[in-house]
This record gives sequence, structure tokens and C-alpha cells, in this order.
Amino acid sequence: MSNLGAYQDVVTMIKKLGGPRVALPVVMATSYAVGRGLEAGVKKTVKEIRKRNAHCATKDRVFTVVGEGQADEGPRLRTGDKYRVLECDGDAVLIEVLEDPNNPYFVSGKFLATISDFPAEVPGQHE
Repeated sequence: MSNLGAYQDVVTMIKKLGGPRVALPVVMATSYAVGRGLEAGVKKTVKEIRKRNAHCATKDRVFTVVGEGQADEGPRLRTGDKYRVLECDGDAVLIEVLEDPNNPYFVSGKFLATISDFPAEVPGQHE
């Protein structure tokens, strides 16, 4: 039994292919084909991730509260308060109330639309 392991397997494979002059182009073509396949898969995955994250049209915008209200288990918002949208998914909106040390909060987009200048229908937002 040899202690050469994988080296011996590679040498045997190269001999079966007809030597290094034949094996090198075969290895290069195979590597290229596998690499292109992986690249296509990664590009598709990245495109899907971007498509899912593109739905939050109000992300990073600051809104002003025009009427008082309190969301279920959420913050009590008063007239004049400002909040920034951090993320959204369907009707769930993650907000940061400016000058509030207990951030962030998850609230309903419908609730925000009733008490602030948050748009009732956000284009591109899916439920």
C-alpha cells in the first residue's frame, strides 16, 4: 500500500487520459464548465435576493406623525414625532422613532398610514 494517496490517483487519471498534454485541456475545459455553472447559479440567487429586498419603497425615509396613536405592543406616537423606516415586509414595518432610546419597533403599515404621512398604498410592496 502506498502513502501517496491522492497524488497517485491523479497520476493514474492523467495516464488514462493519455498524458499531461491531453489531460490539461480536459481539466481546463471541465473547470471552465463547472465555474460557469456555479456563476449562473450564484447570479440567479443574487437576483432573487435583490428582488425580494427591492419591495420596501419607503426604506430610509423619515415620516412625521400627524395624529396620536399606539400600535399593539408598539410605541405610543404623538403628533410631531418623526420615525425612519428601517425595513418592511408586506404590512410589517420596522421603524426607528427618532429620539427614542427603545428602538426599533415593528408596526403595521396600515397603522402608520392612519397616524402619519406614511403612504397607505406603497408601490411595489407585496403582502
